[in-house]
Amino acid sequence: MNKELNIQQLVSYITGNCSKKERELVELWLGTSNENMLLFNEFKMVWDASAPQNASCLIDIDKSWNNFKKQAFFTEETLEENTDVSKGFSLKKVIYYASRVAAMIVILFGLYFLFDNVKSVETHSYTAATAQLDSPFVLPDGSNIIMNKDAKIDYPDRFSSDIRYVDFTGEAFFDIVSNPQKPMVIAADNVRVKVLGTSFNLCNCINNDEITVYLESGKILFYSVDITDGRMLEQIILYPGQKGVYNKNTGLITKHQITDNNHTAWKTGALEFIKAPLPDVIKILEQTYRIKITSHISLDNYLLTARFNNETPESIFESLQIIYGFNYEINSESILIN
Repeated sequence: MNKELNIQQLVSYITGNCSKKERELVELWLGTSNENMLLFNEFKMVWDASAPQNASCLIDIDKSWNNFKKQAFFTEETLEENTDVSKGFSLKKVIYYASRVAAMIVILFGLYFLFDNVKSVETHSYTAATAQLDSPFVLPDGSNIIMNKDAKIDYPDRFSSDIRYVDFTGEAFFDIVSNPQKPMVIAADNVRVKVLGTSFNLCNCINNDEITVYLESGKILFYSVDITDGRMLEQIILYPGQKGVYNKNTGLITKHQITDNNHTAWKTGALEFIKAPLPDVIKILEQTYRIKITSHISLDNYLLTARFNNETPESIFESLQIIYGFNYEINSESILIN
């Protein structure tokens, strides 16, 4: 069970009075196991039947207990029946409802103590102002993250649960410290990357229709979730040399072999193309340099074989102009081919 979940978060989630971060945490917990989902459904059933009118506060345990007894028809009169038939029937009812009561005690008080255990954990947010190639960001567990410009990560000041959970937007190269007993889950919108200890490049960029993860070492689970209830929708397992792509428009996840290393050009500075269609080259240049490239001429019939090392977009397009003979206009954020 995710120990960073508490009874207040469940109440806030059920009543709709939770933040986006709290909602994602509950949904992550729900998607971790069927046991958690069953536990949640049992808790919600009791809450719906006996919740206080002011749902923004923690449950009144004594009041909820009394309401639960009423909902279960667990009354003193049941124990005072006198006939032999009713005694046998009452005993069965007592055993049945006593088991349900015991289960609810575990749920309510277990979650109550979990709340005490995690209420001091604080969440921090960090955004990279520039590509931090020489100074990786370090998580509390020692994992290193080389973040591209404008990448953002939300993380706790300590990983106190059985899952190392962070929220990420942008592009970064992750080198995760191995801990089989405490996997890391990286949330990128409604996509999750679950790892034990591995290295990979993750791209969850704004205004991009895809979320892509390129696996370098280890093994990862790449899956999507239903934001409303936390159910796992699609999933794939990736091995070194493979990439997973989530399409934001269709909701589909696909697996591909990595045919080049251009996805890390933002980090390494190296771009290499071998008989690559020029439209594909343009797309990679857009992703690498975060620029918009528009062409007024067809590029479909052009192929490029070239290697660029730590070059600027200006120098690359000077080379392309010499090779193909087209003209271009360039500024800091866009390039026009004409």
